[in-house]
Amino acid sequence: MGLWIPMDEVFDLGYPGPSGNENDTYVSETAIYKVNNLLNAGGICNLLEKILLHNIIFPNTYYSLYGFAGYDGRSVLPVLTQKRICNSHPATQIMIDTYMAALGFNKTSAVGRFSNSTYEVWDLVPRNVLVDDDGDIYVVDAEIKIL
Repeated sequence: MGLWIPMDEVFDLGYPGPSGNENDTYVSETAIYKVNNLLNAGGICNLLEKILLHNIIFPNTYYSLYGFAGYDGRSVLPVLTQKRICNSHPATQIMIDTYMAALGFNKTSAVGRFSNSTYEVWDLVPRNVLVDDDGDIYVVDAEIKIL
């Protein structure tokens, strides 16, 4: 497949997975594909910066730019991919808080929000953080900004 994925071929990426306000997801045996509608991203540049920050802080769940989907002449939607974390379930908030402390982040007064001298990370709640059978933590979605 090339960089352009016509919308009628998006289902070839995998089975439809859980979708949210900004992403439609497609699940294959080895990967999760996120078709981002850019509604919350503030544009493609902001989305790509967020992805770069995610990859710096959480390299075990790094994102790759897979390509672009859309309707010819009408829309361009970035398609991101992450490795699928098999045999996992949502982490508890205590697990998340402990993991972020181990990474050098301080918990703020808001649930799921952390900071250090360089970054602020939020939306780290069980729906966005997985734990596998070995107890390894995987942040699969987070909001991040440079301080």
